[in-house]
Amino acid sequence: MKFGILLCDDHYPEAVEKFGQYNDAFQGILPTNRDIEYHTWRCHLGEFPNSSDDCDTWLVSGSKWSVYDEDRWIRQLTVFIREIDRADKKLMGVCFGHQVIHYALGGAVNKSPKGWGLGRYPIEVKASFLDLSQGKKLNLIAMHQDQVEQPAPAFVTVAGSDFCPHAITVKDKRILTIQAHPEFEIDFFIQLCERVRTKAGDEKVNQAQQDVQQSSEGDRGHIIELIHQFYFGSTSLKNS
Repeated sequence: MKFGILLCDDHYPEAVEKFGQYNDAFQGILPTNRDIEYHTWRCHLGEFPNSSDDCDTWLVSGSKWSVYDEDRWIRQLTVFIREIDRADKKLMGVCFGHQVIHYALGGAVNKSPKGWGLGRYPIEVKASFLDLSQGKKLNLIAMHQDQVEQPAPAFVTVAGSDFCPHAITVKDKRILTIQAHPEFEIDFFIQLCERVRTKAGDEKVNQAQQDVQQSSEGDRGHIIELIHQFYFGSTSLKNS
């Protein structure tokens, strides 16, 4: 299997030595003990595949950009997402990736009037999907201002909350989008919070850092298993 990672940002320089590049974070939660070739394109730097056929399945990362920014690469990414959709290939988006998939396929994304979603927050499963059962409560690490306001046609909202109504969505069991960051380790998240301190404010950042320091990883492992099941049909895959 050829697995394509469409990066829309990179880790900040001070994070690279300890945590590696952004694609390393994703490969860290994906299987390494299967016959999978990982390929990465840095879309925010203008790198794009030639075709959706270059890989068998795809993932779109998070980003500090907004989907409605007028950068050329974002427009190019939306075109490529539509190509992946027409090719009926599996696709997952995380945070910005979640938002840009909906944006590309006819949904609406805007800055939330509720402010920053920062730290660990609860969501509830609204519609069963794979091993997520309706009514299940999840706590996931998130960092965002923008949200999906109106899902794209044919998407089902799997999980959400009053704060973030469309936190996990699916389309035809082949597109999965997640507003939270299952690829973030706690130490990385704590460091990254410092980059948004002036925007989000001391109170919000301090509370988010305290929450993740005082508790476990929440339901990160459960969502990683869901991702494995989505892509590979198994929740028992383990990294080497």
